[in-house]
Amino acid sequence: MELIRQGVLPSAGTEMDGEGMLEMISELLRRTAHPEFLTTMVDQTGRAAEYQGIAGFREGLSDFMSPYEHYRLRIDEVIEGVDSLVFLVRQIGVTKHGGVEVESPGATVWSVEDGMIRQAAFYIDQRAALQAAGIDPDRDSGP
Repeated sequence: MELIRQGVLPSAGTEMDGEGMLEMISELLRRTAHPEFLTTMVDQTGRAAEYQGIAGFREGLSDFMSPYEHYRLRIDEVIEGVDSLVFLVRQIGVTKHGGVEVESPGATVWSVEDGMIRQAAFYIDQRAALQAAGIDPDRDSGP
């Protein structure tokens, strides 16, 4: 949570457009990425595509956002794990073909090693993301 307290990572309630998010996180990674930084895009079946380094992060996220004319992300909750932060999010996109607005839940697990960001794993399935971070998906998240 220190990265959030320092204003390095966004907090719950933040909403940002896709390109703004891509630029903000790329800049963050330039300062705080582990030399072996890895981005993982995990689909609903659990299969993962891996991308190396900051260029790989940009490639993976750009590919994910490519079907949308407009894409934005709202952070609903941030949960601290042992060596990770889990961002539970709402993804909202307007398709390039047909202009249909779609909204879906998602999650990102940011793993920290030696004070640097080691991995960003993007999940469609929030429960899978929580489990990957060692957090009980059935935990009580309310006050």
